[in-house]
Amino acid sequence: MNNKTMDTVNIVNTLINSFHDIWHLPALQLVNKAWRERTPSALLEAIQYTEEAITALEHWNAAVEHLVQMNGDTVTVDQAWRIANDVEELALAMEHITVELGELAIQIAEAHGVSQNA
Repeated sequence: MNNKTMDTVNIVNTLINSFHDIWHLPALQLVNKAWRERTPSALLEAIQYTEEAITALEHWNAAVEHLVQMNGDTVTVDQAWRIANDVEELALAMEHITVELGELAIQIAEAHGVSQNA
């Protein structure tokens, strides 16, 4: 493995870890807060942050793809698969958060007397 390969892999890992720290963990904290409080305002805050996080993930993914493509000759197939897997795991985690928020929204609506059939 040459220095350019290590640099590319390190940059990608830094991007993935940064997304986790800046967007994923705070989104989880807001979801937990929304579940504890079960208020429309806490739910809305979690939803808005999650929407921003998903948009950020799309940009992060584009940056990672661009970086790997630019340096594709130096990134091994195994490294590319690991990178793709890491990004996919983050996307699935964000998808899980949206499902959780949807379930919470239904519970909050039912608690406030809003019918799903209305």
